[in-house]
Amino acid sequence: MSRTLSVDPAEVEISAVRAQGAGGQNVNKVSNAAHLRFDIPASSLPDAVKSRLLALADQRITGDGVVIIKAQEHRSLEMNRADALARLNALVAS
Repeated sequence: MSRTLSVDPAEVEISAVRAQGAGGQNVNKVSNAAHLRFDIPASSLPDAVKSRLLALADQRITGDGVVIIKAQEHRSLEMNRADALARLNALVAS
């Protein structure tokens, strides 16, 4: 019985930031990139999952065990927020 692990959205902090790179007229006015932070040690994930994540050699995980993901592929903040959450859940499930 394999259960898919996912992160509780209440434990994720997402803020809007300005996307980097080339842009149009709104490039300096619109914050449409999503900056996600997820604290692995403070989360409600099972201890075995926390240990596995903290042992990963992944550049998105800080020395303190905080996952940081910046999503800026899409033009809308909502789509970038969903993309960041999907990438976090994929990391946890892997």
